[in-house]
Amino acid sequence: SYTLQIYFDFSGYSDMAIGIGKMIGFTYPENFNYPYISKSITEFWRRWHITLSSFFKDYVYIPLGGNRVSSIRHIINILIVWALTGFWHGANYNFIIWGLYYGVILLLEKYILRHIKCNDIIKHIYTILIIMIGWVIFSIDDPSKLVSYLKSMFLINTPFINKYFLYYFKNYFLILIIGIIFSTPIINKIYKLEEKLNKKYLVLFRIFIYLVLFIITVSYLVNDSYNPFLYFRF
Repeated sequence: SYTLQIYFDFSGYSDMAIGIGKMIGFTYPENFNYPYISKSITEFWRRWHITLSSFFKDYVYIPLGGNRVSSIRHIINILIVWALTGFWHGANYNFIIWGLYYGVILLLEKYILRHIKCNDIIKHIYTILIIMIGWVIFSIDDPSKLVSYLKSMFLINTPFINKYFLYYFKNYFLILIIGIIFSTPIINKIYKLEEKLNKKYLVLFRIFIYLVLFIITVSYLVNDSYNPFLYFRF
């Protein structure tokens, strides 16, 4: 759930910034490109927070020598970049660990995992699992809570179904499914197909869908308590 929440939070207000920028004459680059369809962590970071990745590549990684150096120096460069990426989010230890966590995984992909052959479904499951573990490290700054959370994720001393699971599943199952669908390019492909067909009734249907989504969104905002963007912290 947090994996979806942080994506829609950050991707959503990035899209808002791009749209508002166009309204006043600025063109901002895309910041997200469906990161959760990735088949590797390397691909994930080409799709997630693209502007931050580009910044660290241009102003830290390349000045350090990039990959045009010895293997040992390249490993050090990667770890420096990802330690700084974690530090950019905050001075808490969990952000540094989070950055180094991705640095180590990217190195494993670069030097070891890319030589292992497996199908796309396995690659995707591996990627999503690594991402979800990463978000746990990112979001929890208490070591004992972090360990407890990870144990629960892997069902260590925790039943798969309990009263808490049933409560949240019952109340948020539909939102969870919608979130998963909208984190993929499925809707965008339908939208592009509809544009090609250029049928008047399809345009009217799209307008109707936008109005319904707008009303639902406003209803949730009115009904909700103070809920700022997660990424405004950084």
